[in-house]
Amino acid sequence: MPPAQPDALPIKHAVLALDPHGNVVSCNAEGLLLGDSRHGPPPDRHYSELLAPGGDTDDLLDRALQTGGPCPRAEGRLWLTRHDGRRFMAHVCVDALKRPGGELQGFAMVVRDVEQWRQTEELLRESERRFRLFVNGVSDHAICMLDPAGTVLDWNLGAQRITGFSIREIVGRHFAAFFPEKQLASELPARLLQRAGKTGRAETECPLVRSNGETFPAEVVLEAIHESDGSLLGFAKIMRDLTRQRLIEQRLHEVREQVAHSQKIEALGQLTGGIAHDFNNALQGITSSLEVAALNLERDMPGQARHYVEMALDAALRAGHLTQRLLSLARRQAPANHRVAIQHVLHSVRELLERTLGDGIALDMALIKEAPPVLCDGGQLESALVNLAVNARDAMGGQGRLAIATRLCAPDEPGLTVHLDPAGETYLEISVTDDGPGMDEDTRRRALEPFFTTKPEGHGTGLGLSMVHGFVTQYGGAIDIQSVPGRGTRVLLYLPCCGGQAASPRVRETELEPDLGGYRVLMVEDNEIIRHSVTSRLRQLGCQVLEAASGSEALALLSGGQPCDLLLSDIDLPAMDGYELSRRARARFPRLRVILMTGYANGTPPGAEPDEQDTEILIKPFDMGALITKARMLLQPSS
Repeated sequence: MPPAQPDALPIKHAVLALDPHGNVVSCNAEGLLLGDSRHGPPPDRHYSELLAPGGDTDDLLDRALQTGGPCPRAEGRLWLTRHDGRRFMAHVCVDALKRPGGELQGFAMVVRDVEQWRQTEELLRESERRFRLFVNGVSDHAICMLDPAGTVLDWNLGAQRITGFSIREIVGRHFAAFFPEKQLASELPARLLQRAGKTGRAETECPLVRSNGETFPAEVVLEAIHESDGSLLGFAKIMRDLTRQRLIEQRLHEVREQVAHSQKIEALGQLTGGIAHDFNNALQGITSSLEVAALNLERDMPGQARHYVEMALDAALRAGHLTQRLLSLARRQAPANHRVAIQHVLHSVRELLERTLGDGIALDMALIKEAPPVLCDGGQLESALVNLAVNARDAMGGQGRLAIATRLCAPDEPGLTVHLDPAGETYLEISVTDDGPGMDEDTRRRALEPFFTTKPEGHGTGLGLSMVHGFVTQYGGAIDIQSVPGRGTRVLLYLPCCGGQAASPRVRETELEPDLGGYRVLMVEDNEIIRHSVTSRLRQLGCQVLEAASGSEALALLSGGQPCDLLLSDIDLPAMDGYELSRRARARFPRLRVILMTGYANGTPPGAEPDEQDTEILIKPFDMGALITKARMLLQPSS
């Protein structure tokens, strides 16, 4: 007889041969492990004593006989006893063995220990139950299981809550049922499946459809699920309803706008004092100069009168540049790109600072002799340097030393603490250094913030350094502030250099030749003072000028007379703006040249559209020289 197997091992296949009465005739080695060891080995014993002592097990044989057919069989799961007395769950299979004539010869019984499998099945069922409870407990995410083709196999209660579909309505359907027509037309579901199959994950944000047809914003994630051999088993699809998040984002945006609006109101209060101060200074220069000019005219001193009139004109233009610089801070002004000779700008700055800084400030200027032109607006550069110098004077309390120096540098030069675009091969560095009290680190970091100032209330707007920063960055440059408490402050401006010739200084209108004689000009302006002053000067230059105070009046003049060569119109007109007027005028006279005047610093009022060619923008305030230059460019393009 084969040796017995160890008790700890499961009974894989105990095979027993039974006679027609159910007695054990023989068994294999594993069959010896069955039954109570006190009653001897299985042979010569009834199988019921081995399998279930005291129990009714004859039904196994009866069931096998009753099945009929060539191979009668009965099987089931029973609790059995090992020869050591321990019980175990077994799978029992009984086959009735018959002779060719149909006479019962006996039975073949196979017993297999399934106790470990049963425990494993229970663990799997418990694990599946816990997992399903966990998945169904996720109420804010819809979790779906898809097969490789995208068909929904199962989903959680969160999916039912979010989409409104019941599990009976959606299981067996393609997950494209959640997408609206627009996404279906673009084949978004198929593209998501393809991407997830290739990369293992696909995600997007798009509208989805609820069972009632309502769409809602959602985040969709597809995760590929693979077998251990790497084959694709399907996809886990996770949907998250973003409706509440979008509502929160909208409310947050509204709150931010309200905060920004309140900050703007507060900023306007801070701005009023400083801007009023600057404008009042400019207006004082204008009125004083004109009064002196009038006195000189009364004394028959036209030369002196002309000098003071030109001073009034310069003061008026500086007042206009103030609004342009403020709008430049808000990024509403288009950069005026000119090749500026830095020597000319700094010479002008020196003269201005010598009159502005006062006797208590010693001004030193160390400038390189030859420098390539700088691509920027010369007036803005001059204003930036004056702004820095005045800030330094105020920081020093009107007593100290101010140094302005220039040098050329490369963007990759060691020691630079700012980033310069490598596309610019050469930069001009302008340093403004004072020996004032300096700034601590927190003040230095905030110095470029709009409306931040360390000056007492009413003595500064906090826009000076911010406007300087806006100026240099819009031309591809940078600004750096170096300061240590008690050791002064150094502000460094970096502007890209360029080739070519520098722009010439502004030419006075009185220096221009009056060569516009014979041209017909239609002047449209609702401000009577501006209209009369401009038309008077154009007539002095020999132009034939028609005047109109509105767009409709201008169109009436054009429809009844000889065509004009130039339309000079304000943009902000009542009822019909300058853009609409120019379009209608050109519909009748396609070769009409147009100059549009505006008080907006970027040349475009809110909501306006850019016009076509043969149109120039003239920003107010302007001098006659600027107007005549643009008129020449349009009317005499070859000159």
